[in-house]
Amino acid sequence: MNIIGVDLGTSATKIVQCDENGDLINTMFLTEKSFSKAFDKFISSFNINIERIDKIILTGVGSSRISETKLYNIDIVKIDEFIGIAEGAKALVKKDSIIISSIGTGTAFIRADGNNISHIGGSGIGGGTLINLCKKFLNLHSFEEIVNLSSSGNLYNVDLSIGDITSSEIKTLPKDITAANFAKLNNNATDSDIALGIINMIFETVGMLAVFATKNDSIKEVVAIGGLTKIPHIHIVFDKIEKFCDIKFTIPNNAEFATCFGVVQHYLKLNEK
Repeated sequence: MNIIGVDLGTSATKIVQCDENGDLINTMFLTEKSFSKAFDKFISSFNINIERIDKIILTGVGSSRISETKLYNIDIVKIDEFIGIAEGAKALVKKDSIIISSIGTGTAFIRADGNNISHIGGSGIGGGTLINLCKKFLNLHSFEEIVNLSSSGNLYNVDLSIGDITSSEIKTLPKDITAANFAKLNNNATDSDIALGIINMIFETVGMLAVFATKNDSIKEVVAIGGLTKIPHIHIVFDKIEKFCDIKFTIPNNAEFATCFGVVQHYLKLNEK
């Protein structure tokens, strides 16, 4: 029998199909916000036999709108999103002690140490920031458009770096580190530069918040999950931060599906025979 995990987010729905051992079979990322419509599209796309589905595990902020306890006579089980984030990230990297940066519409930081899971805090900076700033200022309406435009961007026309403001060497701050996002925005800046600047600002903010989250903690590995982890520029920013901070970033495969994968893992743990 199979289990379906569904993460109903603010701006997207993520769905996974797992086997009885919790291993991933199929995944899908949809902008469809209707639970039943997203489920139907998933089932249809992969030609899944509904009779083979044992449970639907539901999580995410959108799950609060779902009052039904069954769909197509399949039991629906709700599990807390923070548990899904922690269990999914741990399962994807196969480690028990990590800090998770879940970059969704906003960003949440979760500490997981074995079965001890705690919400550290978060930020309003995330995918919602990216899509709406780019919609307002660049007339872009999808992540694909934003990423494509940003690929030819130049941060030199947007951000003020340490090297721009001092010729002296600062041991803890390399000259190419950003001193102020968008503080150097000038008439030479293209739409590509601005798109890259917005992406860069978001990842630098998330990256430095991760540094603060690990500052007084024995756990120094941060696992980034969520849809924005598919944007290539995240690796450039996180690699740079790793070089001057005591931190390790990991972005696992299927990071965008970590939460719905995690609630399936948690359900299986609770129902181990």
